[in-house]
Amino acid sequence: MEKTNETYIAWGLDDGAHEARDLKPMLTPEEQVELLKAKGVTFERCDEQEAVEALTERDSFLHIASYRKLFQVHREGENAGKYVRLDFADLLDLDDMDGKLRRTFLAVTGDIERITKTTLCARIAEDPSEDGYGIVADFMQAQRSAYRNSIVRNLKSRSDDAEGFDVYTGSLIGHYREALPVWVLLEVVPFGTLLAFLLFCAQRWNDKAMEDRHYELTSVKAVRNCCAHQSCIINGFTDGNQAAHTTRYGVLKWLSEREVGSAKTRKSKMRNRGMQQLVTTLATYDTIVGYRSSQALAALVGLSARLSECSQRYGEQNAFVSFLSFLARTIDSMDNI
Repeated sequence: MEKTNETYIAWGLDDGAHEARDLKPMLTPEEQVELLKAKGVTFERCDEQEAVEALTERDSFLHIASYRKLFQVHREGENAGKYVRLDFADLLDLDDMDGKLRRTFLAVTGDIERITKTTLCARIAEDPSEDGYGIVADFMQAQRSAYRNSIVRNLKSRSDDAEGFDVYTGSLIGHYREALPVWVLLEVVPFGTLLAFLLFCAQRWNDKAMEDRHYELTSVKAVRNCCAHQSCIINGFTDGNQAAHTTRYGVLKWLSEREVGSAKTRKSKMRNRGMQQLVTTLATYDTIVGYRSSQALAALVGLSARLSECSQRYGEQNAFVSFLSFLARTIDSMDNI
């Protein structure tokens, strides 16, 4: 996309509102189609009018076009820099599959969050040294003041006595605002606070397994947020998307026991940050003790079939296919689906 010499009033993270030049112009759907054509994308299995409609009504150009980076480009010759056998229909196909990925993992992470809350409440209720109130007080006092204040602000802003209160949890927060028990706290706090509370409990009870679970759930939270915010997943299945840290030992052990790929393949695929988080989520779902919804289980089965079908269609010449195949094999290896 060619930059323009026009001056814009733009907003940046560092400078706020400011004048800027040499920026990419905003394109109409018709202009977006022309841009893709210039990059070698064909419109044979999906004609240009259908593409314009998709870019107008189905999904944004940023989403749909983002998958093009997964495909090969000509390295030399008159078509150097243009994509190899990439039709707009392929971009729509991957956009559709990415949507299925997000819906499936949103259901899975929802189950994990619910199970985590439920098992925590049950354990506290069965512990004669806990009364359900003191543990909340101790947790809040143990947090850094900035984080503790952010939790308080969040709850107060959602309480039913606040302007624009949360219609779903506001009355619950308001009713227990003077003495918040753990069974209410876990019902009304976001996933991040749940993780902080889980780590607090693991350290309070000297429970190494619970601490390990907390760190696995940080990946689950990342996946949940990605899915809830409709962010792209598949376009991150590239060798350049490196994980920030090594995969948790328990997850690697889980993969090894199920013989998902060779040791070399597992090591390679789990270096990818997105794949590492997705597989960690699957391992957590397979090993966590609790009720799994039929919707999530059925969605996983359907996703595996869709991933396998897509892998066969695009062939091994495109590197992202091996990631799709690995994810399908991981799902198929799970004990609880």
